[in-house]
Amino acid sequence: MNPNPQIDFAPTIEGHQSLIVEVVHVEARRGLNDPENAVIGAFAGAVTGAITTPLDMIKTRLMIQGSTNQYKGIFDCVQNVVREEGSQALLKGIGPRVLWIGIGGSIFFGVLESTKRFLAERHPNSHPESNSKQE
Repeated sequence: MNPNPQIDFAPTIEGHQSLIVEVVHVEARRGLNDPENAVIGAFAGAVTGAITTPLDMIKTRLMIQGSTNQYKGIFDCVQNVVREEGSQALLKGIGPRVLWIGIGGSIFFGVLESTKRFLAERHPNSHPESNSKQE
C-alpha cells in the first residue's frame, strides 16, 4: 500500500492499467461523540433514502401489479410511469422515506459507534486494524 494518499495505476491480469484509488486511514484529532455520530448517520440515511426512492417506487409498482402484468419489466414500468404521471412520480413518497431511513441511520450509527467504543475500552489490545496488513 502506498504511504501517500494519491491515485495509483496498477496493472491488471489483461495487462492494461486500471485506476485504483487507495483509501488511507487518517487518525482524527478526536473521536466523534454520540450526537455527532447520530447526526452523521441520519444524514447518510436520508441521502440513501432520497437516492433510492425511484428504485423503491418502481419495485413497489412491479410488486403490486399482481397477475395483471401491467408492466413488462423495469424499463417498461419507468417509461409508463413517466409518460402517464410525469417524472415527479418517480419521487412519490420521498418525504416519509427520507425521514424513516434517516431516523434508522441515526439510531444504527449511534448504537454502532457506542458499541465499538464500549468494546474497545473492554478489550484495548484486540483492535482488528492493528493486526491487519503491515508493510
